[in-house]
Amino acid sequence: MESDENISIDRLEDQLIDNPDPSTTKQLSELSYDETFQKKLNERAEQLFTSFDGVSHEGEGNQLGSSFYSFLVKKPYLEYEYTDYDELDRELAEWFVSADYQLIELSSLPERAKSLSIEDLRFLDLLSASDLNSLLYYILGNYGPGVSKNDQLSQIEEHCKVFARTGGLDQVISLLLDDLENSIKNNGTFDGRLFKLLTVTYFVLNVELITGITDQVLQSLSDQDILPRLVKFIEVWRVNPAPSSRIRNVILLLWKLLLIELGDSEQLNKVNEYLNRKHGIMKKERDDTSNNRLTCSPLEYHTFREDLRDKYPVLAKYQHQDEKSHSKEDISESSHQAFMAANATSSLTNLLEMPRTNKAHSIYGQLPVNTLHIATPVPSPPRTPSDFMSGGEKIRKSYDVNQSMPFIYPTGAEESLPEAIKEADELFRNALYESYSIKRLWRERQRYMSQERGNQDHYDDSDTETYQSSDNDESDVDSSCKRSLKRVEEVYEETLPYLSSLAKVLIEITKSYKHELSLRDVEQEINPATALAHKFGYSNDGSYEAVRRYLFRQLESIHTKEICLKASSSIMILLLKWFKASHVVKSYYFNSILHDEQFFDVFTSFMANSLTNDDLHGTDEDNKNFVPDEVMMSQNKLMNPEIDIPQFNFFNVCSGEWDRSQIIELTNKTAISKFPSKVGEGNKHIVKVTKFNRNYCRILTNHLQLINKILIKGVSQRTFGFIETKPTDLLKFILLNYECHSFKIPILKIFKKIIPFQGRKWRAMNMDVISQVFLNLRLSIRDNWLSGRDLESDFNNSFDQEIALRSLIQFYNVRRYPKQMEKLVDDETVVSEEKKVNLDVAEQSDSESESDFEDDFDIENETLYDRIVALKDIVPPERRSQLFKLAEKAKSYASTGLTTSGSLLWTLTSTGLLLGFPFFIALFSEMQLQEMEKGVAMQQSSQDLIASGADPLSSEGNKEKK
Repeated sequence: MESDENISIDRLEDQLIDNPDPSTTKQLSELSYDETFQKKLNERAEQLFTSFDGVSHEGEGNQLGSSFYSFLVKKPYLEYEYTDYDELDRELAEWFVSADYQLIELSSLPERAKSLSIEDLRFLDLLSASDLNSLLYYILGNYGPGVSKNDQLSQIEEHCKVFARTGGLDQVISLLLDDLENSIKNNGTFDGRLFKLLTVTYFVLNVELITGITDQVLQSLSDQDILPRLVKFIEVWRVNPAPSSRIRNVILLLWKLLLIELGDSEQLNKVNEYLNRKHGIMKKERDDTSNNRLTCSPLEYHTFREDLRDKYPVLAKYQHQDEKSHSKEDISESSHQAFMAANATSSLTNLLEMPRTNKAHSIYGQLPVNTLHIATPVPSPPRTPSDFMSGGEKIRKSYDVNQSMPFIYPTGAEESLPEAIKEADELFRNALYESYSIKRLWRERQRYMSQERGNQDHYDDSDTETYQSSDNDESDVDSSCKRSLKRVEEVYEETLPYLSSLAKVLIEITKSYKHELSLRDVEQEINPATALAHKFGYSNDGSYEAVRRYLFRQLESIHTKEICLKASSSIMILLLKWFKASHVVKSYYFNSILHDEQFFDVFTSFMANSLTNDDLHGTDEDNKNFVPDEVMMSQNKLMNPEIDIPQFNFFNVCSGEWDRSQIIELTNKTAISKFPSKVGEGNKHIVKVTKFNRNYCRILTNHLQLINKILIKGVSQRTFGFIETKPTDLLKFILLNYECHSFKIPILKIFKKIIPFQGRKWRAMNMDVISQVFLNLRLSIRDNWLSGRDLESDFNNSFDQEIALRSLIQFYNVRRYPKQMEKLVDDETVVSEEKKVNLDVAEQSDSESESDFEDDFDIENETLYDRIVALKDIVPPERRSQLFKLAEKAKSYASTGLTTSGSLLWTLTSTGLLLGFPFFIALFSEMQLQEMEKGVAMQQSSQDLIASGADPLSSEGNKEKK
């Protein structure tokens, strides 16, 4: 007989409901059915867990335990936490590639450099090659044989701090900017001096970033204005790319400059707290993770109040005197009237609103006006059976009430409101969530609507905030927050005309990150133990080493692209975050540029190439123990180890020591199910993964955050464009197969924005994703992302919403930065202006406009031909040159086509004559021969008739006589 502790799980429900035993009856008297059932489940799980520990139970119990645990899902936990920058040794080593060591002559630099003291640093002449080499060797940590990595890092930190304190960074940056401008002119020549200056600047900034930024360095960077000038340089490089410009190093340097001059994530949080404190924004309670209170936005509260006033006009007489609600509401009657007046206009910015409550579905607008109010008594329905009961067609009725009719609830008092309505209004007022960015966006929207209606000219408004410290508020305001906000404003103002070019260059880096090299083949050949050359005896000659060096270069190229992509994605997300802290419209402008550059398509292509690429998989021998589904999960850009070539590492090259027998691993050879794990809470297997590609984790996190920033809430056009790229399967692959907070939250936010526009079948098949959205994201008091939205209305208004947003962005930029907006020109114009210098003298003479000589021309004697010739001045000279080249090319193609067709026609004609003439002669001879044969046959028949001697007529006469 089975004991109570060995009862199967499928019998627990029967034990609780139908046949409870005494112990169960006692538990039911103390607890509810749900609590008792949960307690039974926990007891049974504990029994299974303790019986399979391998100590108290043996043999059959262990076998059962192994089969039981095999059905548990092993979800790896990536021990990764997003940070703005990595360790110092990692950041410095990623600056170099193998070709850079020869460019700066790293091996011979200790012999050519001289030792420097603090006084020597103050009087260096960096125009001298010897002094620059000495400074470079000093900044690199006085490396050499026998110097360990830790000792070199310590010297690098110390020397960079000393050099920054001496004020030598100003001279280095000044020379660096001059050399960058000259690098465009000296196209094709690599200048070692430029790279040395870049290296010195990069090392000093990284040390400052790791150890703490000093005011002296910040002042030097601000005085030299290096950050905006680097952005301008990238725009010039995009028009006229030059290999000598070291654009990869410029992008890495720009990333560090943003972190130092603007600030990292910690500084950004301080700035947001400062802004909320300064402007009285009550959002600290909402940001607390322990607070689960549902909230609503000010726009949702406005629409809700308007709907209540439509149905209950007496609501306007109720004034809420609660101080708490007033402090959180911060909405006066005048602002509400302005809101109502604005909605009565046809302004483009009305399309930025959320859908109205009384227009949540387009079907409501099709309902007829009710002849009777819902509260009017009506007679009972007739007792006669309907047609449907007798087999007729079922009559479908809609029970929706027309929302335009006031809902007069029957109450006793004339001016009293139902308690439910009062509670709903109180609930919404207490749930109001304030945000400084939303307030600023709303204020800018009101200015634009007033300007658009012609009520007031807001282009001359001077609302630029100043962040200068004052004696009155110095004790309450952090000066670093003011400095960061001031610097963001300066950077945006100076780089506004060049942000589009910067975005193009950064997105092109993402496009170039394509993995087209088979890692399994490369891994097999670069390791001598598995190389085919060793198996077939070809490892002694120089061909194998040449192939090995070539493969190393290919791997280094992939690793370099990965580092550059990490920097470019970090630049984009930093700019978006800091622009939003300065003003939300600035952030909207930059993410609109990214959207226009087809960032959604680039992101989907990047994800597919990184996760579903067969070139990232290992050999069949390594994957023989893998489950088929585990190959893609265990071998991709995320799980494969980082590319690490020991002989190319900066610190290994400096010391000249590395493990030459080290085996280079490019693919993950351990399946997820084989990873060591331990059972945690809830009897779940916890698999902690520590070996993965950390660079790709940062890249993936940045791209997911960028997608969230571009998908603006309420702008459906971008959501539709993102859904068209079909990214859901790739996002689910990351969400359901890996556990990492840096990936999980951004992916769930993306799904929350796109789920309303997915079909019912997709929702039914992805309930696990929907459940995670509910469990992990904050919910609002009016969450309609899963159901309840009018998708038809969203689709019809999506394009208009995008136009309204662009109009608001243009109004803000023109109002605040008119001079910078004048500098904005089309990319084609920039390219044509830059290429005008390269035109030869003949093309320049042909492109001269005849309008320059119109003063010497007699208009009265102008002929029709002269007027026709003058029409070409309508077309710009550069365009005329292009059209002229196009016409010449078309003329050349036409001439070539005619010549070819004539030659072909002559060939066909001559061939026909040569082959057809003998054919016709032979045919004519054959016809003559046939005619001769017919004549001979006729002659033969006539001769036979004559030779017989018989007369047919005479023979017939004889027969008659007889």
